[in-house]
Amino acid sequence: MTTLSLLPGPLKRLFSRFDAGGTTERSLEMALDHWRNMRGNRLYPSVADIDVAQLGTFAPHVFVFERSGKADWSLRFAGEAAKPMLWPQHGETTLSTLANRRIAARLRLLFGWAEETGESISASFISPDQSGEILAAPLSTDGNRVEAIFGGIVSRQTD
Repeated sequence: MTTLSLLPGPLKRLFSRFDAGGTTERSLEMALDHWRNMRGNRLYPSVADIDVAQLGTFAPHVFVFERSGKADWSLRFAGEAAKPMLWPQHGETTLSTLANRRIAARLRLLFGWAEETGESISASFISPDQSGEILAAPLSTDGNRVEAIFGGIVSRQTD
C-alpha cells in the first residue's frame, strides 16, 4: 500500500515510494520476512532476536541501529554492502555523524516513523547521484518501547 498522500511533508520530499506492506528489493524482502518471523505474536521482536549469524544471503544489506540518547541512533551492526552508505565522518557511527547527509536524513525520518507507528516500513528514494530502497523495522528490549531499528539499505549509483 503506497500512502504518500498521507505522509508528513519531509517524507514526501525524500522518498518516491513508501510502503508498510513490503519491499521491491529481494534482499530487503528477506530481511522483512526474518523480522516478521522473529516478531511472532509480539508487538516487537527484541534486539536479542536479531542474530546476524542467521541472516544468510541478505546479511550484506542489513543494519541494526540502537537508540543513542533522545535524538540519535548508534550503529550496532552493518553488513558489507550497507557499510559504505553508513560510513561516519568521524568517530562513532551515529546518524548525526554519517558522511552521507542525505542518507542520514532519510534514515532519521524512517526511524522516527517506524518508532511512531510501531510498524515496519520500506521506502524508495531517487536523488541526482543515487537511488535505492530502505527498510526500517522496530525492535525493543522490554516489548513496549522501540529502542532499536532493524533494517536494510540497497543503493544504486546513478549516472
